[in-house]
Amino acid sequence: RQMPALQSGDYVPVAADGDLLPYRRWRDGATATIVLNLGAEPVSLESSAKGLAGEILLSTLMDRNGEKIAGTLDLRANEGVIIGAPADQLADNVG
Repeated sequence: RQMPALQSGDYVPVAADGDLLPYRRWRDGATATIVLNLGAEPVSLESSAKGLAGEILLSTLMDRNGEKIAGTLDLRANEGVIIGAPADQLADNVG
């Protein structure tokens, strides 16, 4: 509910690579980036190459909330993350 883009935002594909499936959801100027590692091996993704910025809002393994994305996004086997603006920027945009 805090991110309407996840519920009903436009789907914007980002170039997939191997077992990585990145995409964005966009609505009313808010963007959430979802990156899924569908493989059984850990992978690293150059965050600047895919335009990733912000912080991890949620991981399928529930242990990375608030982690800043800087340079490289490392995903464990079968892990997915939702990346959004840092919490302080989200709070500034509410209201």
